[in-house]
Amino acid sequence: MRRTPVRRALLRMSAARRLPLTGGGIPDTGLRFALLMTLVTAASVSMLDTTLAPRPDDTPGDALGCLLAAGLDPDGSNLANLLAGVRSPEAIHDCLSGAPAVAYGKGMAATALLLAVAALVYWWLPRLRERRHATLPLEAVDPDGMLARELAELRAIAGTGDRVRFRVAPGRTTAGAVVHGRAGRYTVSLHAGLLVLYGVDRDRFRAVVLHELAHLRHRDVDFAYSSTALWRTFVALALLPYLYHEGDLLLRGLLGRTRSPFWPGVASITTYSLLSGLLLVLLVHLTRADLLRRRELYADAQAIAWGASPSAWDRPDRTAGRWRRATALLRTHPDWAERRRALAEPGRLAPVSALPMLLLGIAGSFLVHQLTVFPGLSETAATPWIAACFVTPVLCHLLRRSREAGVRAGLWLGLGLLAGEFVVGGNSGNEWLVGQPAYLLTFLLAGWVPTVWCAQSARLEACLPGRWARRAVVLLNGLVTLALLWGGLRWWQQWGKYQAVGVYDRSGALRTVFRETFPGPWRDYAFELSAATEAFPGLHSFNNSVPLGLAVMASALVPLFVHLRAGRTGLRVRRTLLAGGAGGLLCWLGLAAGSYALHAERPGTLRGRFGAFQYVQIWWLVVTVTGACLVTGAVVAGVSRRYWLLRALLAAQLAEVIGFAGVYLLSSADGCLGPLNVIGSSCHWLPANGRTLTALVAAQSLTSAVLCAAAAALAGAAVARVVRRFPAAARPAAEVPSARPRPALLRQTAGLALALPALLLAVVTYTYAPGPRASSAVGKPPTTSPAMGRLLELLDAPRTARTATIRQWQALAWLNKGGLRHVAGLSRGYLALTSAIGKAAAQEPTAQGTIEIDESEFARLCGTLGSRVRDARRYFPFPDPALDRRWSKTLDRIARDSEDCLSGTTGGKDGAERERAFARFLTNSPETVHALLFTMQDMEKQSEAPS
Repeated sequence: MRRTPVRRALLRMSAARRLPLTGGGIPDTGLRFALLMTLVTAASVSMLDTTLAPRPDDTPGDALGCLLAAGLDPDGSNLANLLAGVRSPEAIHDCLSGAPAVAYGKGMAATALLLAVAALVYWWLPRLRERRHATLPLEAVDPDGMLARELAELRAIAGTGDRVRFRVAPGRTTAGAVVHGRAGRYTVSLHAGLLVLYGVDRDRFRAVVLHELAHLRHRDVDFAYSSTALWRTFVALALLPYLYHEGDLLLRGLLGRTRSPFWPGVASITTYSLLSGLLLVLLVHLTRADLLRRRELYADAQAIAWGASPSAWDRPDRTAGRWRRATALLRTHPDWAERRRALAEPGRLAPVSALPMLLLGIAGSFLVHQLTVFPGLSETAATPWIAACFVTPVLCHLLRRSREAGVRAGLWLGLGLLAGEFVVGGNSGNEWLVGQPAYLLTFLLAGWVPTVWCAQSARLEACLPGRWARRAVVLLNGLVTLALLWGGLRWWQQWGKYQAVGVYDRSGALRTVFRETFPGPWRDYAFELSAATEAFPGLHSFNNSVPLGLAVMASALVPLFVHLRAGRTGLRVRRTLLAGGAGGLLCWLGLAAGSYALHAERPGTLRGRFGAFQYVQIWWLVVTVTGACLVTGAVVAGVSRRYWLLRALLAAQLAEVIGFAGVYLLSSADGCLGPLNVIGSSCHWLPANGRTLTALVAAQSLTSAVLCAAAAALAGAAVARVVRRFPAAARPAAEVPSARPRPALLRQTAGLALALPALLLAVVTYTYAPGPRASSAVGKPPTTSPAMGRLLELLDAPRTARTATIRQWQALAWLNKGGLRHVAGLSRGYLALTSAIGKAAAQEPTAQGTIEIDESEFARLCGTLGSRVRDARRYFPFPDPALDRRWSKTLDRIARDSEDCLSGTTGGKDGAERERAFARFLTNSPETVHALLFTMQDMEKQSEAPS
């Protein structure tokens, strides 16, 4: 049948109606390509920086010298090296900030050059392809122009315009075609076998051409060629030199051809580097192959939507041998059987498979660590945000298209985060596994919770009427998912990895901080002290984050408002709120039981009830509120079949608000409750006490309690799923939504009534500080800042390095990175004072036999000496413990000399006392100078190579 312009227009209209996605490309695959190229770029900076850095056989480099000066021992344990770094964080920051800018500049400059080369490769790839495969213009094989008219019609159906040209590849006899090119200039090469097919099987010819034009419509050529150019350039200029650099270090060490003092401590680090490089190769290839396979299937579906005959895909399959099945994930094209299954089942492309989620999680972990090479970015703040910003859009698009529950996808995302962290995370050093590997399982929750929440929210938002309302909720859901994912990554980088290594178990340092902050008989509260010190770091990391707290609050309120706006959503809000109220009553019972138990054990005096006992009360209040949220979340998720996580979070937050109301009532009426009195003994209504104690409890549980409820909801839903598999537990699969919707005004008023207490509680928690007006019935705990500052001092000093060469390098780095500067500054201070004393002694005595001195000049010189002592104390401790003790004692003596000198030359004291102070300075300063010189000599001996 001859296709008229009218028929072509109808075909285009039909194709537009059946086209699920527009020319912007497939959103999830486009975002995954962007994530992939960002990861490759970030990895190139770190790899090139490592490759261009000086070898460890040379003198200590900039960043390496700072770490050695801090006490790093490559042969030491992860924990010892970590403690060596955290004992002097300000000194490390000052040392690294004073290092030459080439520490990061080399890698970034080389990466900029790599990107320029990749752009040239992208520009020249199509031209090189045309030179390698000689092609002819279409006019050379189409003298009558019939083929050109057919192709023009197909091009009009696809809407590609004149930006695509057709050429013929006479040397290729297969019945296929290939599209290539760059932005704005594309070429479809028709194989010679396809031209033969044009006269034999016109439908199959049209299907092949429409398939290639679909690639252009979805921008597949741009994504494929840009990623190919970047990947090939990265392999040639960054990956291979990096693998050679690390492999050469490892091989020379294994063969005994290295004199580096870091061997064999550097062996595991180098092995991890090689593994991370190889995993990156596997990650990029698997991701790129999976994306290209999915784009082939999308192009098939688009060709069918444009009118291609499905019979064109009835092609014979190759024999699926073992090797072909094993390498299926490495190929960029699916086999014909998979393509037919995808066309026969339109929803086959929607579900999220395990591979994309696993690769997405690995890419997220890689990004967190690879981005740290950029100046100004840190693992605890910036890089989790950036990684979450790249991962979240991909995750939301995948889940929104699939309409899945998200449990299986979240599991694979968490496993990907775990696998990436294990290879490229902080597990390097002499230890192949962290001291407490159970903490690594938190990555499963970090992937599970945001994934399940996003999936269920995507299903709920479809109930919303109105395009703009739906778009606003989509944006809110994306922001909540972003914050939840960021919260998990940030928690690990800020606290989790340190707990996994064992920092907070080191010598009971945190217990000492609690004992000093809250004095009292802690021997009677050994269990509470142990539990609090174990859980405090993690709880503090969750609860001190305002973005995460807002996201947790929105995780319950946004679905609630969607239900109030849409009406019948299946969320079953009334039953959920009743469950939350029941959880709140359970919390009240727990608060009453805890208060009764504490009342029986409280000290007899009011003063004795402050300090340790009061913190025990706060701790048990936190445990009660958190436990009520856990039980509520698990039960609600277990009895729910749809939206079980959304319902569990809503019920848990309501139970939490009711629990905080119980805390407020108990503390405000403390003294009037008889056997439930904890602190007070006289009956007074004290709302200030209620606000104070509620704020203290909420500060340690507002966010963490709901997140724990989310984890309990996952466990409750899993148990319920297992139970429902038994025949006796079989029930109808679908939940019936509310029979009659409530009026809109009533629904919105109810939503505000539930939201306002939560918002008010959040404001009070993050802004309220207990002041002096609070009654003494709730003692104001001492500020924790000095005690937390002493935490670093209470940590055990790192052990002495095992080998003499490393000890020599540590001492040399300590001297070169600032030790000599501080010693020279102290020496100049004493020389200036000695010169001033000599000038004063050269004067003629007065009639009374005294000498007049310039007190302001002496005060300035003594103050300068004291400031130099403070600067020296902020520097690293000396790596050798014995010499460090001598160095500290010497600094103490210099500080006393400075104080005596200032006391003897400044006003405010009687003359006799000032004379005694200045006399002490004159008597002690020579001995102090000798101690400084002898200590410096021993330090220099330590830095010399052993004979």
